[in-house]
Amino acid sequence: MITVKGLHKKFKDFHVLKGLDMHVQKGEIYGFIGHNGAGKSTTMNILVGLSRPTRGECTVNGTVLANVEHPGDLHIGYLPEDPRFYSWMTARETLAYLGGDIAGERINEMLEWVGLTHAAHRRVGGFSRGMKQRLGVGAALIRDPALLILDEPSSALDPEGRSDVLRLIAEMKQMGKTILFSTHILADVERVCDRVGMIAEGRMIMEKPLFQLQRDNIRPIFEITPAIPWEPDIISKLSQLDVVLEVTIKGNSLHVMTVDESESSKKLLRFFADRNTPLRGLSLRKNSLEELFLQEVKPL
Repeated sequence: MITVKGLHKKFKDFHVLKGLDMHVQKGEIYGFIGHNGAGKSTTMNILVGLSRPTRGECTVNGTVLANVEHPGDLHIGYLPEDPRFYSWMTARETLAYLGGDIAGERINEMLEWVGLTHAAHRRVGGFSRGMKQRLGVGAALIRDPALLILDEPSSALDPEGRSDVLRLIAEMKQMGKTILFSTHILADVERVCDRVGMIAEGRMIMEKPLFQLQRDNIRPIFEITPAIPWEPDIISKLSQLDVVLEVTIKGNSLHVMTVDESESSKKLLRFFADRNTPLRGLSLRKNSLEELFLQEVKPL
């Protein structure tokens, strides 16, 4: 549905995108992640036809962007980061206006789907941020596009609002839609995405199916708290174990990333037993997508 090759974008002397590649496949939810300022919104503005690249190739929904004269020719649904509506219009009037002649009975369907039936005749100017976001999702879908591009759809929402938006995104996939959404809330990606693209400083640094990313990169981390002070060279000694990938100290606890759970736990316990080091606590968790992202962007 989306293919991007060697995408560059400059604003005078500021080089935002530096050869970005991206591939979004039909029927998937693709999470586009990165820090604020990494180039996510610039990329999405180009993909929806609101901005022209300095150079590079983009195909969206089967259409080469270089051949597009008007954004509407792409036949996609788009939700900007901060959707704006005419404040004097009601939710029903907004969908009718944006849907045009083809909206018809879909207006009632969309209002019910996004949970705004009760507010159908209220002016949008009095809506909360979460209600406007849900109305924006309905507006993006009112013309029944096959591809939806959502820019930070859950940003600035409370936990309930975020959960509502993520539920709608998951349901759109069940409708057979392809969804690209950008976010800096990495927990949202872990909840709903099929594939992930990580951008840093205008470049794609990782693009993988979520399950593959988790299989290849998500590792056990043992959090170990001693009953006595650590030996001065504890990190270097632990790092010599063949099961240990990384050791850090946070407060009074060691955080030890290992290659597996079972064998590593045995070797760690044996390590401390051999040194007569009593432990106050030992717990196990997995590194998060956020920790992985920070690890990947650190060298840039």
